Amino acid sequence: MTTRRLLYLLGGSTAYEAFADEFVTASGGHDARIAVLAQTGEGWEKHKAEITQPWTRRGVTQYEPIVSGENGLLNLELASAVLYRATGIFIGGGHTPTYHRLFATEPVRTIIRERYQDGIPVAGVSAGALISLEICQLTQDETGSDKLQIVQGLGLAKGFVIGVHFTEWNALSEVLEVMSKTRTMVGLGIDEPACAVCENENFTKVLGRSVHKIEMTDFENMAYGITIS
Repeated sequence: MTTRRLLYLLGGSTAYEAFADEFVTASGGHDARIAVLAQTGEGWEKHKAEITQPWTRRGVTQYEPIVSGENGLLNLELASAVLYRATGIFIGGGHTPTYHRLFATEPVRTIIRERYQDGIPVAGVSAGALISLEICQLTQDETGSDKLQIVQGLGLAKGFVIGVHFTEWNALSEVLEVMSKTRTMVGLGIDEPACAVCENENFTKVLGRSVHKIEMTDFENMAYGITIS
């Protein structure tokens, strides 16, 4: 029997309610134990209520944060223990390069991938969504570099790239640049109230609204079409 693997890619925090029913159910309902990966303890405390209230309204009582310490590093023993007992994994938003450093590099990367392959649902919002894919972009604004950087993410889905806060941040040019640099034919622009759902690594549906599917027809002339769902 094939394990059902679910990945939830949220464009922004206003999608928390839209995806909560499915994510909580996939994570075990009332028995769910959700690991919340956040940039810092301060960030977790600041956003804790808005992240968890949609879950608690659906009966979830167990969630555990994984955050960096004052030295900017993870307690790897604690992080591993939390991830291995989790029935759902949620990756928060913030500074994408920091999220990538903490959670999309070894040894945490392998643990998250193992849990996902075992059927534990993974969700990511904004930066958390970006690092979930094989192709992850780090923008000039976040790195201080003079150009957009492409790095390897968690690799929980491949074959497409994404942009988050898509309409709100006018991110089409960024997604097209990533598609061009990586010769990826498909991009998903995920608006803040939307969640793109992937099952067994394939984009299957939208929760909330809206996801813009960008399909490149000619890289040399940057010709593309967009459909919205």
